[in-house]
Amino acid sequence: MMSDAVVHVIPNANFDDWIVRTDACNEVARYATRETAERVAQQIAQERSIDLVVHLPDGRTIRKRFPKGWLSKLFGE
Repeated sequence: MMSDAVVHVIPNANFDDWIVRTDACNEVARYATRETAERVAQQIAQERSIDLVVHLPDGRTIRKRFPKGWLSKLFGE
């Protein structure tokens, strides 16, 4: 089973909610603050060893990487 490559934090159209979703466009949850959404998304990214991309209201993005540990890389997990 292939895991998603990225988890996203995106503001909704009115900028009053923050959406956490996977790269496969599956919405995980909605939160009232960006900080809460980022914490949840970061936990998901760390557990799956994938990247986190935060989409800011001004159009910029912030990417945080959570690579696999050296043992996983060594044994190809």
